[in-house]
Amino acid sequence: MAAMPSEDDSPGAPRDSGAAAEPSLARWPRGGLVVFVTLLVGYAAFYFCRANVDAALPYLAAEFGYDKSRLGTVSSIAILGYAVGKVVLGTATEAVGGRRMFLFALFGSVFASLAIGVTPAFLGVAALICVNRFVQSGGWSGVVDVASRWYPRATYGTVMGGLATSYEIGNVVALLVSGVVAYRFGWRALFVVNPLLLALVGAVAFFTLRSAPSRESAGALLAAGVRPSAPKHDPRRVLRALLKQRAFWFALVLSFVLTFVRTGFLTWTPTFLAEIGKGEPHAVPTAIAKSAVFPAAGMIGAIVVGRLSDRLGPGRRAPAMATSLALLVVSVLLLAHVGVGSSRIALVAVGACGLFLLGPYSLLSGAVSLDVAEDGGAAAAAGLIDGVGYLGASLSGVVIGTLAERGGWAAAFDAVAAMSALALVITLIWARESPARTAPDTP
Repeated sequence: MAAMPSEDDSPGAPRDSGAAAEPSLARWPRGGLVVFVTLLVGYAAFYFCRANVDAALPYLAAEFGYDKSRLGTVSSIAILGYAVGKVVLGTATEAVGGRRMFLFALFGSVFASLAIGVTPAFLGVAALICVNRFVQSGGWSGVVDVASRWYPRATYGTVMGGLATSYEIGNVVALLVSGVVAYRFGWRALFVVNPLLLALVGAVAFFTLRSAPSRESAGALLAAGVRPSAPKHDPRRVLRALLKQRAFWFALVLSFVLTFVRTGFLTWTPTFLAEIGKGEPHAVPTAIAKSAVFPAAGMIGAIVVGRLSDRLGPGRRAPAMATSLALLVVSVLLLAHVGVGSSRIALVAVGACGLFLLGPYSLLSGAVSLDVAEDGGAAAAAGLIDGVGYLGASLSGVVIGTLAERGGWAAAFDAVAAMSALALVITLIWARESPARTAPDTP
């Protein structure tokens, strides 16, 4: 199966054969570092127009009188739209190219978020939240498509682990900014200030992001054993090739479970910390800022697990994931049975959950997607893996919100612990697969 070039690929645009040793940064094509930083900062900036929605939930509850169950339903519908978008726009990325899709998702989110800020009715706000999540769904497929054309296969875990820190960097910065903005100007300002910041980053990315190395600079990767892109194939052939790989099926199932867990934390941590800190001065904006501990710790997990998985080799990343998931189960149980009664313990436990969850999660739509689509279709693989994941996430808001409303936060986190344990079992089964059966076929 052949690679799928983006809109400005040249015949010399490289893809990795998987046979070369890990090259040094100095041997990468000129401009590779600029592209890496652009993708990292650009995708992190998406969270200005994503975390602001989660940060606004306590204010929406107060202004419109909706309880956690109804707010969770809105969140779940929006995430379902995100899941559909992952599949649709991920596949479309193979045709239009990673750079174009990345910029479309970015500026589409800017316009949708600005519209939320001036919409008076809750129904309109809810609809625009769904539109925002749909257009944002193309962002990561764009990242994966561009990365697949710039960096060698031996470094996929490290490169994609580094790029995956954009989730956490974006969450940390966006939550801190959102806490200040909401405190100073009110919740509607979250949909004015935040999208303007995203637009500024997008304007820079328009000039610095390239889909593939130039013909002149491609020699560095070719010397490292990376071969040029081949003509693209029909998406149906891409799908058939992916579905033949057991690793792809494991990734789909794990994505469903882990995205449920991650989305539950992202959606409800600000509200949870606000409720257990009730009575403290400025409880809601303080809780929004404190919830940044989850993605902040996750940055470390993404880098460490990504690097460890590279040492194990493509197709054999499951053992590193299993170790991290075992520690995640312990952390969630601590949060469920001790953290709900102590804001300090809760903060430590939330940070531990981020540390041990985000490493395995980031591998699925990053390095694993590139592993299973070695000869092309990386954007489609990432879109499908993420799309199935966000089907699970679409259940997260309403399930966890309803459990928290009816049984308290301990019941909600017990459900999260059960899902984390399920992910651990699946990963252990995957880890028992022989390397020859989990690694992608070579041409």
